[in-house]
Amino acid sequence: MTGSTDERAVARISQADAADTVVPFPAARRPRAPRRVIDAAVRERIGRGLRLHDADVLALPVPDRLLTLLDALADTEAQP
Repeated sequence: MTGSTDERAVARISQADAADTVVPFPAARRPRAPRRVIDAAVRERIGRGLRLHDADVLALPVPDRLLTLLDALADTEAQP
């Protein structure tokens, strides 16, 4: 088969339209970057920062509507 990857993908899409199916474009293949190892001190600092950032949200009261839904779910699970 000749043509660029995009041309082949468009041809497959045209065929897919006729058959009512979806054909994805080919994914670009590039090498993954090596994973970095994060030491314990850095992980702790990130965790502390996230806890400080989320503390305000965690301190907010749970909305009544959500509490009602949770109670209804608990009642449903308690029934045999």
